[in-house]
Amino acid sequence: MTSGDAPDPLNNAHLAATLFAANPRGFGAIVLRGAPPARDALVEALCNTLPTRRLPGHVDDERLLGGIDIAASLASGKPVETRGLLAEAEGGALIVPMAERLEPGIAGRLAQALDERRVALVLLDDGLETEDAPPPALLERAAFHCDLTHSREAECEPISPTATEAAQLDKAGLQALAATAAALGVHSLRPLLHAGEAARVNAAQNGRTEAGEEDLKVAAALVLAPLATRLPAPPEETPDQPPPPPPENSQD
Repeated sequence: MTSGDAPDPLNNAHLAATLFAANPRGFGAIVLRGAPPARDALVEALCNTLPTRRLPGHVDDERLLGGIDIAASLASGKPVETRGLLAEAEGGALIVPMAERLEPGIAGRLAQALDERRVALVLLDDGLETEDAPPPALLERAAFHCDLTHSREAECEPISPTATEAAQLDKAGLQALAATAAALGVHSLRPLLHAGEAARVNAAQNGRTEAGEEDLKVAAALVLAPLATRLPAPPEETPDQPPPPPPENSQD
């Protein structure tokens, strides 16, 4: 999956989707920006892995949250409740097309559902400009932000998480992620927590019981780098020091 010398963006997006599928509610949401065919192929791969529901372009609270079926209630003589999309998507993911056009009220209810870990979201971002993006309340709760705008791939490999239990992440690993986040100008706590979970899940997917350096690199690349507000400062160069003079010969 490469174009020229640079890896195709679908590479990282596929890995992010694999981690997301291993723990959807733990990661909350994945943002997929860009147009077909790469994004459609990745969404199809996710749908083949997770149970999914799709949010209609126009949805009201009753369809989203559930309510009372009036016709069925009148027919049965007792209240008959209907399940909303959030309930139907529990255990899987709710796909949100044109997430950049979400109404604030619906976005707020989805954000609350993410906080309660009731559902996971796949946010499809069709915005053409930088400012055309899903609501901030959802973006800040999404673990992965994948831009497939420049992908040239038309097909996607299957998504197959191999483990459901995450590995361990020690204090030193978490400190390394925190230092990376600070260097990239990412100061919110949520991305750091998501990065830690990404390192743990990536380690488990590769048969490791503890997250190591490779897992930290994956977490930084998939979670922290897309949120960077600055480039990390280059390491300071230390001036070359002349060699010490040889000791003087002492005479008795």
